[in-house]
Amino acid sequence: MQKNIFPNRQIAPQDNNFDELLFQNPQHEKLENNLDLYLIEAGEENVVRIDLVVNAGSIYQSKKLCASFTNTLLKEGTKKLSSDRVAHMLDFHGAYLNTSVSKDMAVISLFSLTKHLERLLPLFKEITTEAVFPPHEFEVHRDRSRQEFLINSEKARYIANREFNKLIFGKGTAYGQYLETNDYDLIQHDDLINFHRTYYSPRNSYLIVSGKPDKNSKKLVADLFGSSWPQPDYISLTPNNITSVSFKGEMMIEKDDSSQSAIRMGKRAVGKLHPDYPKLLLANTVLGGYFGSRLMTNLREDKGMTYGIHSYMSHFKHASYFSIAAEVKIEQTSAAIAEIKKEIGVLQNDKISDDELELVKNYIYGNFLKNFDGPFALAEMFRSVRDIGKDFGFFNKNLSEIMTLTADDLLTTAQKHLDMNDMCSLVVGNKLYDKTRKSE
Repeated sequence: MQKNIFPNRQIAPQDNNFDELLFQNPQHEKLENNLDLYLIEAGEENVVRIDLVVNAGSIYQSKKLCASFTNTLLKEGTKKLSSDRVAHMLDFHGAYLNTSVSKDMAVISLFSLTKHLERLLPLFKEITTEAVFPPHEFEVHRDRSRQEFLINSEKARYIANREFNKLIFGKGTAYGQYLETNDYDLIQHDDLINFHRTYYSPRNSYLIVSGKPDKNSKKLVADLFGSSWPQPDYISLTPNNITSVSFKGEMMIEKDDSSQSAIRMGKRAVGKLHPDYPKLLLANTVLGGYFGSRLMTNLREDKGMTYGIHSYMSHFKHASYFSIAAEVKIEQTSAAIAEIKKEIGVLQNDKISDDELELVKNYIYGNFLKNFDGPFALAEMFRSVRDIGKDFGFFNKNLSEIMTLTADDLLTTAQKHLDMNDMCSLVVGNKLYDKTRKSE
């Protein structure tokens, strides 16, 4: 991959003139078993990151916890190696193995020095394809996870996130599913075996290699994950009932022992492929997408209502949503909600000043640069667009449009996409808030 071209970070773009982010897309190879391999050769250090990305997120599970347990317990033992042996081999070579699961994807990532790859790649292959999920390790993890769940279930923040997700995507849907205590009794060891056998296959995965692999390592990757990883006879299942109609209106969940209210507001939003995506990204940043945003300035800096308040754009493969999140003192709950609504109203009715618009554009521009800094960051960014059928050109196209948007564009976008009548508003906290609100 050619060296990436970055503009001078000390000079902010002026008058909508900026240097484009020029990145060569990863080298793409179809391995013998049809697994897609993407190679991002960049950086100065002799280190490599390997990501195996699998369509095995929570939307595919028939039992809750199955996707996360399967992914987490991959490194706890294989047909040939115990969990202790796996850990020792990784530690001895100064390597790190990370696993993560989202609603859509499961990812297994190996970080290693280039010189140790030939020893570690067979281990990485064995962990991802020959895991046995030892019953003892399963029981220990289930007990530990259950305790963490019970502790978190007492926190207003955790309850708010869980319930808001259900309100946005619909109760009982694949995206709207949420954990209950008895789910830990329902999940069994064999569920992990079956889930792994069904979804962790070449036709359901792709591989990203980033950093500075040597010639031998690149060949070994192709051999191990291509010719030596056969396609199974069975086909992985396609999820259904992914989302339903979102809840609109206000809801409160009482948490009498809470000293704070957890506030969540938001709605389903347009995805990355929608023509209005760059406009909504700009509007979100102005409202609550960075530390100097209007919500942060108002509720934190001016009024001291909260330690932090943010607005987000969250994107999954099949749906996206916009949300505002904050924790405030019980007695300030109503006032905080009123201020949030006020700031959204201002965004919809008053044109942004030229100075603020330029400031936010410069922030977005700088944030793009940060997100592409280094080969591992490039791998992350490529993965975020590969899953929607795009490449690095997607980012330059969107950045170019953002840098040309006007105050009028921002005004119409806020009016179109941030209508409070379409949003749900959730408060988790002490019932005293509800009494205060009714007396107003």
